[in-house]
This record gives sequence, C-alpha cells and structure tokens, in this order.
Amino acid sequence: MVVDDHQFVLLGWGQLFQQSKKSSVLVSIDYHPDTNPPFWLYAYQKAMAINPDKEAVLVERFQKKILSTLDPLNLKTIEDAMDKLRNDEHIHTAMELGYIKDYHMINCMEKYQYPRGHHYLVPENYFGSLDDNMFEDSVFSMKNLIQDNLILDIDLDYFSSLKNFDLDLNENTVFSQLVNQAQLITIARSETYFNYLKKEDCTIEECEENLIELLDDVLKMR
Repeated sequence: MVVDDHQFVLLGWGQLFQQSKKSSVLVSIDYHPDTNPPFWLYAYQKAMAINPDKEAVLVERFQKKILSTLDPLNLKTIEDAMDKLRNDEHIHTAMELGYIKDYHMINCMEKYQYPRGHHYLVPENYFGSLDDNMFEDSVFSMKNLIQDNLILDIDLDYFSSLKNFDLDLNENTVFSQLVNQAQLITIARSETYFNYLKKEDCTIEECEENLIELLDDVLKMR
C-alpha cells in the first residue's frame, strides 16, 4: 500500500485488522518519529481558540470526543475523521483503535520514551541506510519482535540518496527478515519532506521505484 500522506496508512492497517481479527506489531522506518498523540494538533488549536487557560483539559476532551466517533471495524468512520488527523499522529491513533498492540519506531530525530512503544535513534552516519549496521547501531533487533502479525511501514523521506538502495541482500539480513515476516507493507511518499531532506538530485518517483524493486528482490529470495 502506497499513500501520499502518512496518516492514510491507518486505513490499510484497519483493513488488515478486519481481515485477520488480530492486532499487529508495527515496525516503522522514518526520518521523523511520527508518534504524536491522536488528533493532538486539531484538539490543541480548537482548545486555544476557545480558552487558552484551560488548554490541557480541553485538548484531552476534544481528543476523546473524536476517538469516540471511531469504530475500528467501520473504516468509513476512520475516513470521516482523516481531515483532523496529522501525518505524525497515526501510530498512536492505531494503538487506540487496537489495530496495533506495539510499535518499533526507527527514526533519525528522537529516541522518545513513552509508556507504550519503542524508539530507536539512527546515528547520523547511517541516515537513509537499510543495512545491518544501521539496525545494530540503532539497537534494533529482530529478537525484539513478537512472532505474529507484523506491519512494515516505510516513509520515503527516510532516504537521502538512491545509493541507499544498493544493499548486499540475503535472507538473513534484518531488512529481508522484516520484509518476509510482514503481513502488510505500507509506504508513505511524504514528497514535501522528501524533497527537503534528500541529498542528491532524485525524484520521489525514482525513490519509490527503487524501494519497490528492492522489496521485490527480497521476496524473490524466498
């Protein structure tokens, strides 16, 4: 599943939940951590417009009100709320809906510590990399994963160069294991961020094509 804006992967995760009747474990590879609370910006802006002195109370109230309208088994209710959801709020929204029960966020910005979920900070010299050294230096291991439904999620803004896709692959590399174990792979284009962060003159179309070719190469090794 490929989407333009990252929050729309939530619909694909919901579809998998409906089909499998099970919550999944998410592994997301992204430049940004994308783990803000559900509908936080919408609720914050609305609260500040009404009464800045009661911002914290109102934010929580507005978040709960939106979440109460969502039915995990009815994707139409999710679609109807997408205009209120930011591209960094979908992971914790998925947790609230039961679509995912745990997540592993591999990113280049923050190693947050939340009550739920796990964050792994990619060292700067490995930005954009998918090789085993990146996963090792980020302290991510396949041993951290529960062996059940897995969603692999990748944001194209993670990649700074087409050279990032030149991997020495075998079935035992971490990326190959993630691809082969995944029940669903979601890709976000995030073109604005991609164009801002890239380090060479390449297009979002070239990046998407290279990633899909890499995924195909991994799957052919089965």
